[in-house]
This record gives sequence, structure tokens and C-alpha cells, in this order.
Amino acid sequence: MELLRLAVAARRVGVHPGTLRLWANQGRVPVVWVGRERRFSSEALDVLTGCPDVAGRREALYVRVSGTSGQESSLAAQEAELRASA
Repeated sequence: MELLRLAVAARRVGVHPGTLRLWANQGRVPVVWVGRERRFSSEALDVLTGCPDVAGRREALYVRVSGTSGQESSLAAQEAELRASA
């Protein structure tokens, strides 16, 4: 279990740190106190986001074609190939 600081946890969930702090105060998110700082478990954040395996993961696909003949079919083929390998 990895314990994350407030700012890191908020970035991972995609909310402002103040929002995550409010949710913790309301009991919507469990916290572990380390001294005077609250820490958030990575597992609890994964449950909160509903995406335990891909939390914070983004992918970008870049496809382009050269020339003017058959551009759309070539572009679609490249996109399909990239999505299959991603």
C-alpha cells in the first residue's frame, strides 16, 4: 500500500487538493495520519476513481498520411493498427 501526500493524491484523482481535503473531512475518502499530515492510500484512490488498473493513464495516438490518393482509408488503417497495439 502506497501512501500519497495530499497534492499528489489530488493530482492522481484529478481534483483540487481542497476538494480532496473536503472529501476526507466528510469521510468519503479514508485517510492515514502521519504526524500532522494526512496521507491517502493508492488503493483507496483507485476505488474512488473506479479505474484500479489505469488510474492516471493517458495515451496519445499520432497518425498521418502523405499524398492525396486514398488518404482516409490509409489513415483509418494506421489508426486501427495503433489502437490494436496500444
